Amino acid sequence: MKAAFVKLGDVVNFVGGAQPPKTDFIYEPKEGYIRLLQIRDYKSDANQTYIPIEKARRSCTKDDVMIGRYGPPVFQILRGLEGSYNVALMKADPTERVDRNYLYHFLKQDSLFRLIDGLSQRTAGQSGVDMDALREYQMYLPSLTEQKRIATILDKADAIRRKRQQAIQLTNYF
Repeated sequence: MKAAFVKLGDVVNFVGGAQPPKTDFIYEPKEGYIRLLQIRDYKSDANQTYIPIEKARRSCTKDDVMIGRYGPPVFQILRGLEGSYNVALMKADPTERVDRNYLYHFLKQDSLFRLIDGLSQRTAGQSGVDMDALREYQMYLPSLTEQKRIATILDKADAIRRKRQQAIQLTNYF
């Protein structure tokens, strides 16, 4: 496959979350229940929520690319948790033409964030992702082999950045 620019919406499906009423929520793990993921859960395990498995409508794995639909900040790109996800999240589900790790890094680029953040509409006090703009955004799509190579490099750079942040924090502490 030759490298090309494609519309993001042509190679990625965006699947919005769902949730049962809060009366079904519990706050401790229990057999027959699944974790209900919210945006805040990607930053802390302090407020875990669980729902009955039979009421879970949308689910994700640790490898799935998730997007915070509302903000602030709007358009947070997340991954690393599994469970059922609520209405404030959506899954970016790539077609077979797109490597999931490449998609994750592509969606994290500053220029895309600035566009979506700038176009977000305030409704009920929260900003929301402009889905038309997101679907129309042009994505550079090299071969799968090249996507995987690029994603591996970006994963390594991200790991180095995180280690550097930890080193700075430790230096400041001491």
